[in-house]
Amino acid sequence: MQKKIICTSSLGESITFTHSFPFFLISIDGIHEMVGNISTMKSAFAIGENYVDTSISKRNIIIKGAFRCSKLDDIISQRNKLYHTFPLKTLGTFYYYEGDLKRKINYYVESVNIDETGLYRKFQISLLCPSPYFTDINESFLQMATWSPAFKFALKIPKNEGIKFGRKNTTSMATLVNRNNIEFGVTITFNANDRVVNPSIFNVESREEMKIEKTMEAGDKIVITTYRQNKNIIFIPASTGIEENINNLMVYGSKFLQVHINTNTFRYNADEGVDNLEAVIKYLNEYEAI
Repeated sequence: MQKKIICTSSLGESITFTHSFPFFLISIDGIHEMVGNISTMKSAFAIGENYVDTSISKRNIIIKGAFRCSKLDDIISQRNKLYHTFPLKTLGTFYYYEGDLKRKINYYVESVNIDETGLYRKFQISLLCPSPYFTDINESFLQMATWSPAFKFALKIPKNEGIKFGRKNTTSMATLVNRNNIEFGVTITFNANDRVVNPSIFNVESREEMKIEKTMEAGDKIVITTYRQNKNIIFIPASTGIEENINNLMVYGSKFLQVHINTNTFRYNADEGVDNLEAVIKYLNEYEAI
């Protein structure tokens, strides 16, 4: 089954590596590995040591390939394509495709080495991924209190009565099952259709809650990110559309909710106006290796 790798820089440059030219993939290392550093503690007079924890090392992906050169212009063009797609000090995204398997991971470029001679110029690219986990390419959605259409065509509107354009599904709960052995963060979005006081979300299984001490008006939005390296609460008022960080309004004792292993049932609420509130959870499953 043929592999396809696409690397895209934050500057918009992109290269595709396959088992054909112009950029022929010879080999790739570092994508099928799971590397952990185990910490233990030895007690006096104990037999052996006690397990403390395991830290996960950064991931190093090595791409080895070749491009074909028939004239000098081809050499310069292909070489510059590699340099422009893999600049140092910039973030890039590595995409992996193999059959139905699709994964991605962010990286920084450690090095690019290209042979100086030969009809086929070999190259080696070293990518370092500070976060070692692969994720799905596209986000999944967990939507609560959705709206269902309440009209159809041919449309007839009774005089002096009007019609309902939609009906709110009143459930305030939704379940997400994490079948991997990695806990991960999510993006939670609260949308207000009218006045809402102190919105919150609760994980029924873990008994953990996140609550924001904030009054929302119609059209206001709160976006919460709970990722390892990105924990923030952003308020976007309908009146200005200008983002405002409101981390300081998280109620004491609240937690930036994570998706735990196995079943996670989330329920949203508010001190007032819960019927005016909508909640959406977006997430990317994480994987230790491909």
